[in-house]
Amino acid sequence: MPLERSPMNVLERAECLLDAGSSGNMNFTVIAGYRGPLGSAGLQQALAVLQAEHQLLRSTLLWEGDHCRFAACAAPIPVTVQPWPANHDPQVASQAWKPVAMEALRQRFSGGGEPLWRVSWLAGDAGGELLLTFHHGIADGLSAMALVQRLFALLAAAADGSEAPPQPDWDAATPDLSQAFASPRPEPPAVSHLPDRQDVGLSTSYGLEQLSAPATQAVMAWTRQRGLRLNATLHAAFLQALVAAEVLPAQTTATTVVNLRNLAAPALPWELMRLLRVCVDTPVAVDPEAPLELLAGQLHRVLQRQLQEGAPLQALDAITAALDDGPSPQQLWQRSWRQGGLITNLGRVPVHSQHGTITLQRLFFVANVEPVALPDRPLAVLGALTFNEQLSLTCFHIEQQLDDRGAADILADMKGRLLSLR
Repeated sequence: MPLERSPMNVLERAECLLDAGSSGNMNFTVIAGYRGPLGSAGLQQALAVLQAEHQLLRSTLLWEGDHCRFAACAAPIPVTVQPWPANHDPQVASQAWKPVAMEALRQRFSGGGEPLWRVSWLAGDAGGELLLTFHHGIADGLSAMALVQRLFALLAAAADGSEAPPQPDWDAATPDLSQAFASPRPEPPAVSHLPDRQDVGLSTSYGLEQLSAPATQAVMAWTRQRGLRLNATLHAAFLQALVAAEVLPAQTTATTVVNLRNLAAPALPWELMRLLRVCVDTPVAVDPEAPLELLAGQLHRVLQRQLQEGAPLQALDAITAALDDGPSPQQLWQRSWRQGGLITNLGRVPVHSQHGTITLQRLFFVANVEPVALPDRPLAVLGALTFNEQLSLTCFHIEQQLDDRGAADILADMKGRLLSLR
């Protein structure tokens, strides 16, 4: 009996085709560090409830030549368990996530019967870390944070023998994006046909830096006093550090991830597990010696003007145009290739830290998108997330263009620029 098939919206289809056409993959992983008791039975039960609550979490990919569809998947979520080195040096324990995350990120979701997400569990006696890895076609960072919130609420309910209130299956009744974002729009730009990609064999890595709660509050206060958004301040500091290290040229492109949920009519809930973000490009000249306020103000003003002029919807139109003639994964890669630059994915998430006897202590994410740049077009990606009033910064980089030491130096430079704001 054939699997039940489910249509994709335009962004989901584009993400799956890009993933299939890349030499790596486009997974992302959320890392949730916790303290408290967590048992295998309770975790499996909570994961099963999550699957029942979201259509895309119980889906797989069904490929027919160069075309794909979501299909029903009854398989449970795979959980890989490894010991958490809590008794080792604190520095060793704080970095235990990285090799586990890299292994999970680099393992492609092939579809054809397997769920499109998996869990890696660094399990200790009184704490550990849960790493949730998703195919980027079924979720984005915002919905993944909603999933973490729900997961730990379910774990807390299982621990005290209660039941968490049920949630609606938002995915099953989501409007088509062409209707959700329907509005008069200009003609989409022409789709470029570029040469075949030359980045086969590239691989990625990550750096992580964190600001204390007082330092985070100081950065946010500095930003508010100048009428800026936090992403402009972080974006500017990261760009200055990258240009100072000569990873990017002074004339570069700032690429910001924009979430479309707030643009939908009616607005879509953040619990929705569907892919709902596009990128907006801002050409910019960066002077690493100039005051940070100048670049942050410029980025803020230009991005706000682009948003007012409908740049996210124009980006959605461009994606739609690129898919119009049913391209193969390789053809879509050629049409969507970007001119290097920077992607930021930033946010403050309303995720609680206390869930019964379990306390969430650390929360951040890494996105593999491997690889997305040609060898002569360096790309660095900033991920930033504020949780428990503490800012976590992650730097994604192509290993053949920037080693881990270099990435750590760039994040340290960025952190220094933020800490010096007065």
